[in-house]
Amino acid sequence: MHQQMLARYDAERLAVGLLRVIPFDNWNIPIQEGYDSHLTNEYGTLQYAPRPSGMVLSDSYTDPTSPVTVHQQSYNWNRLLNAINTGKFQKKDNCYEDVNIENLGAAIESSVSSPNPDLYGSLHNNGHDLLSIITDPDGRYKQAMGVMGTTETSIRDPVFFRWHKYIDNLFVMHKNMLDPYSADDLGFKNITLEEISVKVNGCCDQKENVLTTRMEYVNVDIYQSMYQGNPQQSLQVSVYRVNHDEFEYNIKVNNAKRKNVKAAFRVFMAPSFDEHSDRFGLNEQRRWFIEMDKFVEELPRHATHEIKRSSKLSSVVKPPGLSIKDILKEVVERKRKSTKKNVESECVCRRERYCECGLPQNILLPRGTESGMRFDLFVMVTDWESDNCTDNLDQGTSYCGVKNQKYPDGRAMGFPFDRNIDVKFFTKFLDTFVDRFDNMLSVPITIKTMPTTKQTA
Repeated sequence: MHQQMLARYDAERLAVGLLRVIPFDNWNIPIQEGYDSHLTNEYGTLQYAPRPSGMVLSDSYTDPTSPVTVHQQSYNWNRLLNAINTGKFQKKDNCYEDVNIENLGAAIESSVSSPNPDLYGSLHNNGHDLLSIITDPDGRYKQAMGVMGTTETSIRDPVFFRWHKYIDNLFVMHKNMLDPYSADDLGFKNITLEEISVKVNGCCDQKENVLTTRMEYVNVDIYQSMYQGNPQQSLQVSVYRVNHDEFEYNIKVNNAKRKNVKAAFRVFMAPSFDEHSDRFGLNEQRRWFIEMDKFVEELPRHATHEIKRSSKLSSVVKPPGLSIKDILKEVVERKRKSTKKNVESECVCRRERYCECGLPQNILLPRGTESGMRFDLFVMVTDWESDNCTDNLDQGTSYCGVKNQKYPDGRAMGFPFDRNIDVKFFTKFLDTFVDRFDNMLSVPITIKTMPTTKQTA
């Protein structure tokens, strides 16, 4: 998920003329980015500490029984890198196990599944902690932590993305050790993508493959977020945010097989050009592909099938949130219909809302530029009969998975761009790669940002 956040953030930076994120890769030099959130916690009792520009990380002794030192963090990085390069983790019993994406993630985090937390430490979490207490590392001033110390606020700090690109580079190095996907991995016999395009809904005069975004002011009710008592009250604040016009994918695919097949459609987009206006080569561009959607369709045998897919159905967005008013209304309705006495204690949210870690619908698209920013739209069709684990793709599942079940896709997250592309499949750019496979297509599209608008909630 963090890799996708980085890809999206870099697309936004390119759109406003900034360089892509430079990873945090030296523990001993000043951090040039200062940050002050001007935020308090939800109770208004804690002011998150600012971080002035030029601060250097220091050892933390806020917990004297378990200090976190900068040198130890550097050692942990090197040990993780050694495990990646050798393909082996050293366990507590001095036996070894093969490195894979699951135990690598567990070691970096680290979680209870880490192969050896004493040896590999907790690189990710301790990094967040050190950055959050950089202005008071030993706690002598009783200062509050910075926003990097909590999951609700850390993404506000620009150093969050630098830190996570540093972490993501470990996963990239692991993936680079794996063999590239073969033609059998990438192909889908007798399935041919004939056409793909996108178009804004309800705009007859809108050009094909041109999508539109805007910055807008919207009113948001934050009363219940402040833990006030009366659910009938409201407190409206104006929020400045990006949004886009709804659009749909138009896909034409031919199934030449003798039977109907279930097919997975994998939709990505990535900026076509870097910050120097040079076109991305594929093995560089693949890290910046943003997953836009993933869905399953049954394709009739010996037929060409046309699919229209709304952007509102994307598998990477989360379902709309429920306000306190909505929940109370649902409780009353259930109580009216139910014969159970303690109906108020029943769950009134849909089960799939257990982890709302998808994107809000309004930020599905990168903002683009006023003159139009070019992206490469990529669609790939794969055999869902062999790919599926739970046959349950829905909103939010790309990031969150499905509760108490396996991740619903048997392919790796980011497939087919999670590994180096075999050079025998392309010369340099995406289009020559796509030309090798009938089940793939790419088209250039443009994202234009329109003038700011005002609207009400």
